[in-house]
Amino acid sequence: MLNRQDILDKNKDLFENEPECRKVLEMLSCLSNKSRLKILCLLREGEFNVSEIITVVGGKPSNISQQIKILSLAGYIKGRRQEKHIFYSLTNETIRGVLDYLQKCYIN
Repeated sequence: MLNRQDILDKNKDLFENEPECRKVLEMLSCLSNKSRLKILCLLREGEFNVSEIITVVGGKPSNISQQIKILSLAGYIKGRRQEKHIFYSLTNETIRGVLDYLQKCYIN
């Protein structure tokens, strides 16, 4: 069992590693936008094109495209071109696990 000082030291050092801290903050930033969160939740179910994403998420196509770009640059989703359409899917299993956890805790 940790004593009080060990607990304080452990938590003080928790985010001292700058790259790890940055990853956590980037992920939380992506999840803090309603459109991005809805896109990620949809893509957790499979691969969808932009038109399908817009239908589910709502909003202006230009805004949805911007949110898709942010998620792509963050490395959470990827696009695959098929004829005239680009189909998007999750590429990050960590984000899938976070979404599963959030749904279990807050939605069901």
